Amino acid sequence: MSRVCLIVLLSSLLQVTTGRGQSLRKVTDDVLTKYTRVGKIGLTVTNLATIGTKNAFWPTQPSCEYPIGSGIEHIWQGGLWVGAKIVYANPNDPRAQSGEFFVSTGSNDRAGAPTSAGGNEFTSEIGDSITELSTLEIDRPASALFSVNAVSHEDFICDYSDMHTRLPQTNDSILNHIPLGIKVHQESYAWNFPFADYFVILRYVIKNASADTLDSVYVGFWNNSVVRNTNLVRPGTPGYFDHGAYGYDSTLRMAYSFDYDGIPGGPPANSYVGVKLLGTTPFPVGIDSLGDMHLRSYYNAWRYRAASGQTQEEYLSPTDDFNTSDHYLSRYGRMTQSIPQASINSLQLSAGNFTYLLSTGPLVGARFDSLESGQETVSRLNPGDSIEVVFAIVCGKKFSNDPTSANTLNDRKTLYGNASWAQQAYNGEDVNGNNKLDPGEDLNGNGKLDRYTLPAPPRKPIVRAEVANQQVVIYWDKTTAEESVDPVSHKKDFEGYRIYRSVAGVDFLNHDDFLLNQPLIAEFDRADDDIGYNTGFGMIRLDTPKTFPFDPVQYWYRFPPKGIAASALNGWQYIYGVSAFDSGDAANGVPSLESAKSTVRAIPGTPATSDNSKPIGVYPNPYYSKAYWDGGSERLRKIYFYNLPARCDITIYTLSGDVVTVLHHDASTYNGTDIKWFNQFGDPSTKAQFSGGEHAWDLITAHDQAIATGLYLFSVKDNATGSIKLGRFLVIK
Repeated sequence: MSRVCLIVLLSSLLQVTTGRGQSLRKVTDDVLTKYTRVGKIGLTVTNLATIGTKNAFWPTQPSCEYPIGSGIEHIWQGGLWVGAKIVYANPNDPRAQSGEFFVSTGSNDRAGAPTSAGGNEFTSEIGDSITELSTLEIDRPASALFSVNAVSHEDFICDYSDMHTRLPQTNDSILNHIPLGIKVHQESYAWNFPFADYFVILRYVIKNASADTLDSVYVGFWNNSVVRNTNLVRPGTPGYFDHGAYGYDSTLRMAYSFDYDGIPGGPPANSYVGVKLLGTTPFPVGIDSLGDMHLRSYYNAWRYRAASGQTQEEYLSPTDDFNTSDHYLSRYGRMTQSIPQASINSLQLSAGNFTYLLSTGPLVGARFDSLESGQETVSRLNPGDSIEVVFAIVCGKKFSNDPTSANTLNDRKTLYGNASWAQQAYNGEDVNGNNKLDPGEDLNGNGKLDRYTLPAPPRKPIVRAEVANQQVVIYWDKTTAEESVDPVSHKKDFEGYRIYRSVAGVDFLNHDDFLLNQPLIAEFDRADDDIGYNTGFGMIRLDTPKTFPFDPVQYWYRFPPKGIAASALNGWQYIYGVSAFDSGDAANGVPSLESAKSTVRAIPGTPATSDNSKPIGVYPNPYYSKAYWDGGSERLRKIYFYNLPARCDITIYTLSGDVVTVLHHDASTYNGTDIKWFNQFGDPSTKAQFSGGEHAWDLITAHDQAIATGLYLFSVKDNATGSIKLGRFLVIK
């Protein structure tokens, strides 16, 4: 597959300046660098009608990474498609006689793409950007603004159109593009709730902004899905694109894909990514409920840039907006009907390099009941009319331990469960799915149909960790969770807390489980009802709140409880999480819901000390290469220096006295990010917290070379007292 990257557009935009010579850097940054951070998916969303980056910024920015921080990518790039016939207002317009249909695409696989951006026919205006809002008053992304008008924990809001034939930023021509004359208002929504953090909703409001009428409008989402473990195979390298398998569930209106064989070996990308059509407003012609939407939903898949003679006809890549001689070569034709079911079924049986399109229509802003020239009822989007189409990007791990190539209903169980929550989020108050507010559905009493009204668990508590020698103590507050009010029931329905801790060693042996599945180690709940274990909070509640310098929070709970020993291994990484859960809402059929976890990432070890009676040292010593706890490559190794002063310099020497490297240690700021191990195997949402007296080193010299087998000497200079201690360690490769 040709790698025509968005980075080309980035480079061109960075060269554009205003009349005063000021770079339009802010516009470019907003176009390309927004990605979801609150949930389990890191999905790049742009104001070019695309998602994903073609991995142009790998590994620093995700395209569609799930779980975020894992290196498992799922989408190369996807984009909005809109197709229609233009009915010109001026009957004397020479174009009015053509009778052609046109399709505007956010991205496609056209050979010789219409722009250097890789197929993009939608553009934003100079000065436009992406607005980021959040319903979270605390713990929201740093770039987001709290707003009562926000829909989710992370809203991205932007506008663009297909009305330009030249890129506004560069004046370069958009080749082969005939505008439909539409403007698009795009909003995306993401949440951190455990039941709603596996999907991102994409909402498109498409307006006819021209003087002409659009006839027989279809809207689709094209997706170049590549599910791969980028820890094993670099994006864009030979073979990266050739190992996907694909499927379509018409009842759910969801197209999906997965890694078929896991080549080149090692842990496969054992997960699905789906594109689900959630709904439209109004419904397509002839449809009056969500239950019948599958009758106007269409699925197509084709080999990437496959030309005639390279594959069977239904897998040919469409080359034209409208092709009267071959339906499969027509983008518009593809949007109006599915490929044969047998061709859909075969996509899951072998590895390949396919893209797919999920579409719906015809969609209308106004309906005409009269027949024209004996033809079927026509549907039109008049000037000024709008339609709304909503999709969701859904991810989920395979449920079973079947072979990678398997694609059973049981394998898709988690994906389907996550898709169900995405649909519930879209439905909101529309319980019966008829696009109307019926009696009994107006939960908030505002007289209008509200979507994206998810039941909410309590807010997650504020958590703090104190890391010590063979111990981690977790503290959290009580006000944040216990004073939460559910937006649906309008009650304070807090019930209890759950505490989680990862298993030592899972971080590098099974990184996905480390990020997604920390085992539950304790649960405490109210003792005054018949829900849960009725343990009460006496074991973990403090007599008086614990406070810390420069921290205004009062911490009322502690785990492990006082007097109970809970040891941890020095130098091993742990994720501790504390969540709050509610009592549920039996009246509305809502089960008990749990908040996202407030997490801390801790590495127990010796505390900082300037006591000369305590010897400094190294562990493991001797160090054996390819040790069980390391990552298997030169840059994923580590040793620890311990009993260090709070501020010191560690100088490492060869036996001949040559300096190998110098490490500068500051207990107040050290978090391990100076070596690759903690970046590769960590939790990206949380910096590692150390005990203060330890510092890790990856055995790489100051000249960026791996050290050889041998005995090494080191000195530690205490920057507070000036005292120096000496030590040595052995490396065996």
